[in-house]
Amino acid sequence: MKHHILLRPVKMIDFEVLYIWMQQTHIAPFWKLNVNKEEFQVYLERTLKAEHKRVFLCFIDHIPAGYLIAYSIEHDPIKEYYQAEPGDLGMHFLIGPRELLNKDDGLMIARAMTAFLMKKYSCSRIIGEPDIRNRIVIPILKEMGGYVADTISMPHKKAALIIGEKDRFQKYMSNVNVNFVKLPNQEKDLLAEEGRSVM
Repeated sequence: MKHHILLRPVKMIDFEVLYIWMQQTHIAPFWKLNVNKEEFQVYLERTLKAEHKRVFLCFIDHIPAGYLIAYSIEHDPIKEYYQAEPGDLGMHFLIGPRELLNKDDGLMIARAMTAFLMKKYSCSRIIGEPDIRNRIVIPILKEMGGYVADTISMPHKKAALIIGEKDRFQKYMSNVNVNFVKLPNQEKDLLAEEGRSVM
């Protein structure tokens, strides 16, 4: 069955959807944002205003399906845990609806998010650090060509440091039947904010 996947920047009108997701049992232990609405509003507003982050909502056939954060390695503590290279981009993502938390749908979502980021920001590597307990996301990232470079102990979790290299991902994508369509949008480019590179 053919599906259409769309990613667009998160807006405050997405608050309720994201708040409900953060209360779900498959998300709360990893994101630790199952807080009250006032606290979550503070988090979301701060995230949307952050210069070194861009956040997106992923839709499958017009239904909200996932939340994606792209962030500058240079401005994040993850840079202390591995040898960063120019062109690295950090990535956090979650799958919202519980019924999509399976290998096929999860792979479809993660694949679209990864392709979107690599194309939009021309990054050579995408860096992820999922909790080592995450038995869905880690195998999906490995299937797409990512590899576990290390296991790291961060203040809030023990994580698998996963690196997704562009060449390996493109090799994986060459065997997948996917078409990409660029839709017009007015989003300011993360790589050209205020005339300087923040990535």
